[in-house]
Amino acid sequence: MHTAIFRHRASAALALTLAVLALPALAAPSTALLQRCAACHGATGNTAAAALYPNLAGQSAAYIELQLTNFRNGERPHAQMRAVAEQLTGPEMRELAAFYAAQPVKPQPSVDAALEQQGRRIFEHGGANGAPACASCHGPKGHGQAPFPRIASQPAGYTLEQLKVYRDAPRFNNPLATAMKQVAVKLNDADMRAVSAYLATLR
Repeated sequence: MHTAIFRHRASAALALTLAVLALPALAAPSTALLQRCAACHGATGNTAAAALYPNLAGQSAAYIELQLTNFRNGERPHAQMRAVAEQLTGPEMRELAAFYAAQPVKPQPSVDAALEQQGRRIFEHGGANGAPACASCHGPKGHGQAPFPRIASQPAGYTLEQLKVYRDAPRFNNPLATAMKQVAVKLNDADMRAVSAYLATLR
């Protein structure tokens, strides 16, 4: 058992090192810094399918940097991420953002084809209660388009949790978050589960 754990850790460390070496020198965060992020987000920013943490791989660098800033100043409440962000310098945030933006994305596996098909209809055409199509802001493949983030390939549980946060929070100061709240309040729980399941499978 100890041998298996050692091999797993060695493999993760090697993956981190190779990922760092593959980047241009000015955009490479330290291996130690990446290891702190890898505990939740994976060695290359691809989290486990059942995770409640977001995939960072392929996400817009500008969006990642903005969210780290929002975590640090409390605009986006999250105790664990605030503690992390408060220890990062501006250059470190930019280095991390550039690193994860450059990583290849691994989509989540299909779990429920019928549910995913229902989610696709909401993503492409909007919800029955007047929610706009997700694609109208996040792009036809969910890859994001400034200033909106990539939402494709995120773990379904994470997306579902975030939609509920947008729906249930009293208010936001950030205009993008406010816009998402206006969408989320028009989605019922079944809609949220369906679109989250579909987004997880998008490449």
